[in-house]
Amino acid sequence: MNTIVRLLFTVIVFGMVCSCTSKLVRIDSKPAFADIRINSELAGKTPMYYRFYDKWYPWPMKKTDDYIIQAQLPGYEPEVQIFHESPELLDISYVPDAISFKMHPLANEKIAEE
Repeated sequence: MNTIVRLLFTVIVFGMVCSCTSKLVRIDSKPAFADIRINSELAGKTPMYYRFYDKWYPWPMKKTDDYIIQAQLPGYEPEVQIFHESPELLDISYVPDAISFKMHPLANEKIAEE
């Protein structure tokens, strides 16, 4: 019985350490409906929620989980926010709970309005 409990405990601890963590983040823009690209892949339109995953890599593999988030809307300047990986193992706290973009009209659009 003790052997089974130890084995079960070991499997659970190993699964917790080697699994990946995730964080659900709200992404919004003003004005709404901007295209959101995360690491050059289209993720959707604002307002939206996106789940960021922090993966564990076995030693000696060292991969970074930096995130480049770009908001783009026709007639507005694209805006980029970059979040660099924090050094702690399995810690995605460097990505905030909410990301917002304030889009600015293109310079030629401002001149056309005047």
